[in-house]
Amino acid sequence: MDNYYGIMGKKSNQVSLIFFILGLIGALGFRFILILNKINPILANFSWYIAIICYLFFYLYRYYITEKRREIIIRHKLRQKIMEDSLEFEDKQNLRRIIDSILVFKAKWNFLILFILTLLALILQIIVDLLLK
Repeated sequence: MDNYYGIMGKKSNQVSLIFFILGLIGALGFRFILILNKINPILANFSWYIAIICYLFFYLYRYYITEKRREIIIRHKLRQKIMEDSLEFEDKQNLRRIIDSILVFKAKWNFLILFILTLLALILQIIVDLLLK
């Protein structure tokens, strides 16, 4: 992957990866609560708490990044300048930061993995429900 420098600068790739992993841990935690509840309710509770805490950090990060993108667009009147075709060098740099921050974020992988994990959790839950009745 190219070196994209999003909202967090040169460390954007590493920060994005950390919050991507937190989001996945949260997703896994929620998808296994029902299964863990049949095995051990304490593990199910632990899974719920871990999932909630991870999601809190993940969503706070996503909110921060979205607000930073919005702030750059509004402060530099980038939408208006695009329409008027009057972008200066600094405007192009700001647009590059916004585009890079979108490229750095692992959204497509997040959604694909969440879909697969959700499907697996559904299948496992059906199996557990049928076998442990």
